[in-house]
Amino acid sequence: MHLNEEILFMAFRYALGRQTYVVSDVVETIIRNWDELSSNVQRRIKMEIEEAISKNMAGHEMDVKEWKKILKCILK
Repeated sequence: MHLNEEILFMAFRYALGRQTYVVSDVVETIIRNWDELSSNVQRRIKMEIEEAISKNMAGHEMDVKEWKKILKCILK
């Protein structure tokens, strides 16, 4: 199945800060497909997560833990 990075980015934008059960699914999908994303989308996801966390706009603590999984994964 071909990854549609635009759809994944839209799902990311929808989920970031929403405090919804879908956060973990979006995080898992981003991590699983990280190497398939363009460098521009990778950069924007990283930047938007860091900004949302720093402004306390990334959701509840359990959501923030999920978003930090992406940061941890890409910084390996």
